[in-house]
Amino acid sequence: MAKIVIEVGQEMDGATFRLSPKTRVFLSSRFKDIRPPTSVFVSNETALDFERFYGPLREELVTILTGLRESDLQKVGEVEFVDPARGKVLLDSIPSR
Repeated sequence: MAKIVIEVGQEMDGATFRLSPKTRVFLSSRFKDIRPPTSVFVSNETALDFERFYGPLREELVTILTGLRESDLQKVGEVEFVDPARGKVLLDSIPSR
């Protein structure tokens, strides 16, 4: 199974989430009719622990960024949130719904 990699750009007032280029190519080759947004910005008022603030939103972010229904996500594989600049995993891999 493939892995959905979501790249995260952290900023002082929030974070920008986007599919990695490889993930975008993989999903577009398997699901021809999806047209998800390129990125999603989620703002926050204070710099909080990343997992505590964004962890509860991970399923919604995956759905928005991939454009896939729950049944399709189950077929794809794991999901991982990473900081591409540092090569660091920000949220542990989670199984797709």
